[in-house]
Amino acid sequence: MRALCLHGHFYQPPREHPWLGVVEPEVSAAPARDWNTRITAECYAPNAAARVLDAHGRLSDLVNTYEWTGFDFGPTLLNWLAPHAPGVLHALRHADAASRTRSGHGNAWAQAYGHAILPLSTPRDVRTQVRWGKRDFERRFGRSPEGMWLPEMAVDRTTLTALAEAGISLTMLAPHQARRIRPVGASEGAWRPVDAQALDTKQLYRCFPAPGLAVDVVFREAGLSEEVAFGPLLRDGAALVARLRAAVAAAGDGTIVTVAVDGETYGHHHPFGEMALAFALSTLAADREITLAGPATFRVRHPPTLEVEIAQGTSWSCPHGVERWREDCGCGVGPPASHAWRAPLRQAIDWLRDELADLYTVRGGEVLRDPWGARDRYIDCLLDGRVAEFLAAEGAGDLSASAVLQARRALELARHALFMQTSCGWFFDELTGVEPGLVLRHAARAIELARNLGRDYEDGLVTRLAPARSNLAGRENGADFYRRVVLRARATPGRVAATAAMMQLIGHPPEVPGYTVRFSGRPAAERFVADAEVTEGATGAVATVPVVAERPPRGAVVCRVGEARFELADLFGGQRERALAALEEQAATAGDTRRTALVGVRPLVDQLLVAECPLPAGLAELLGWEGAEQIAAALDQAAPLAPLVPGVAELRRKGASFPAEWLARRLAAALETRLATLPEAAGEALLVLDLAAAAGVRLDLGPAQVQAFAVLRQDSPGGPTLAALRERLGIAPVTTAHS
Repeated sequence: MRALCLHGHFYQPPREHPWLGVVEPEVSAAPARDWNTRITAECYAPNAAARVLDAHGRLSDLVNTYEWTGFDFGPTLLNWLAPHAPGVLHALRHADAASRTRSGHGNAWAQAYGHAILPLSTPRDVRTQVRWGKRDFERRFGRSPEGMWLPEMAVDRTTLTALAEAGISLTMLAPHQARRIRPVGASEGAWRPVDAQALDTKQLYRCFPAPGLAVDVVFREAGLSEEVAFGPLLRDGAALVARLRAAVAAAGDGTIVTVAVDGETYGHHHPFGEMALAFALSTLAADREITLAGPATFRVRHPPTLEVEIAQGTSWSCPHGVERWREDCGCGVGPPASHAWRAPLRQAIDWLRDELADLYTVRGGEVLRDPWGARDRYIDCLLDGRVAEFLAAEGAGDLSASAVLQARRALELARHALFMQTSCGWFFDELTGVEPGLVLRHAARAIELARNLGRDYEDGLVTRLAPARSNLAGRENGADFYRRVVLRARATPGRVAATAAMMQLIGHPPEVPGYTVRFSGRPAAERFVADAEVTEGATGAVATVPVVAERPPRGAVVCRVGEARFELADLFGGQRERALAALEEQAATAGDTRRTALVGVRPLVDQLLVAECPLPAGLAELLGWEGAEQIAAALDQAAPLAPLVPGVAELRRKGASFPAEWLARRLAAALETRLATLPEAAGEALLVLDLAAAAGVRLDLGPAQVQAFAVLRQDSPGGPTLAALRERLGIAPVTTAHS
């Protein structure tokens, strides 16, 4: 057996707002709404149906790359994908089931839940992170995981012990993390030291972290993995195939070559890298000299014969061990920068973690029969939302309403105490970046819950953050950054009530994620006074606050809650986004302005068109918008499209400048709608393509190819219309399918 394992580690930090539980808009992700959405479009979704092109550049096959590669997805990312990209989650489950049918072992691995650096966590937190990761996997994939990815491959004996105790039998590490090896069962004197160069990475090793416990370790092929991650191989599927074949051939029989990279490599870091991967997988799957297999499949025929002892406190992305997440070790991602801020941030978070643990033991212990066991099992409550049943099983007797609130606050405190240890808070170069901000927001939420339970740790945290310094101009310190981040993020009952009230005044339902808001009265068009009952979904806490909201005819929307005054700028990011969209609809539209402008200059435009004079840029743009809005109106009203095509082409010939990006979005959506009802709507789909061509608008046909592939690749093309659509979309006939 010559096995090749390509493994992708897929992860995004938990971007959800700690109070609201939803991902807010992220400006840096433009043109997408947020980074989860953007990377799903660039990577996670394309890998579920990656395109393989023939020699003529036509689509000849679609490959679910997850079906032929090992993969692990962060549990918090899967939690986001479930409602926002359910097709991706379905593809992951299908891939795992298909690989299990093919080889007896699924491709999917679990991942420690919150992506903390486990050697820097307490043993109790390590156990919870592992148990939560395992349980989440079981609920997503319907089976127990054989393997678990360790965040940043950070490992020590405690971590491996937690894996073995949870029934996890496989993990993956980098070769420099091996300290010494010996034959399984050999004497103490048989140990021999190894380094990254001396270790044979083409076999599995058994590690015994504690008496009676074992975990098998597969070591990635570091050089080859780096070539895939950072080299040019993903620009050319044939080059990738050649390189992988050479590596497997050099390894020989009875070996496994393991390439492990961040999964986002395929499509996000390397645009269209999933296409090179798909070509390689479809080619290698037909190669009788190579078996695409994961470590669990390989282990059946080639169980470990050597024992390995792991170098304690090491990781794959820091040659200094795990110092990247607690010291200024020099590791970074950009130009040289000071990382001295990492130490005070780590010390502050560790201090808060320990204080919160003491509080949880006391206050959680008052209402939960086994508070730390309840925390381990709280993942089930997070996954199914059955709070009452969970507390009935875990509570210390029959809980009163106040005891239920105390238990829920304690459990949420424990959850945020785990999330504030997320590794990305220390990974990058800048203290005031997005990722440290996420860590501190979870810390702030935990502090708020601790305050509800009787202790206040905010001053202690702020004092410990003060020595941390930004690299940016102004050199903001950690204490100031914390105050700035928290003030913008914290969801007080007053702010939640004000948000709901202002949303209602501008014509939107008074909805705030993570909360339920009920008003004592109905608002008038411009002003209302009411009491707002605010219920927090995560804990069930209820607060009632008085609100006075106003929207004068010529004034700004404002809301007063007691002495506090809130404006639209104080809305949470997602609600601000919705509010601005609503106000834009209510205001005079840009289209009205353009139409008015065009009416004023229409005689001049007509004269220029008759004389076939070049249009000035401003007039060309106005004319293009007129044509684009006619197209959009026809699409919205399901009007016949054929009569529009010659008129649009004539406008373009006369110099009209169509708004390419705006029109492309509208036409792409229209094309998607029509492809959903193939073969009946094939003619309409062709007309959408005709309109795009007439307007000179380039459409990204990749999504359309994937959507229409199954219908247009049938043996019977279904007549000339379907054949024409297949040709226009660049889908190869069956006879030229990739093999």
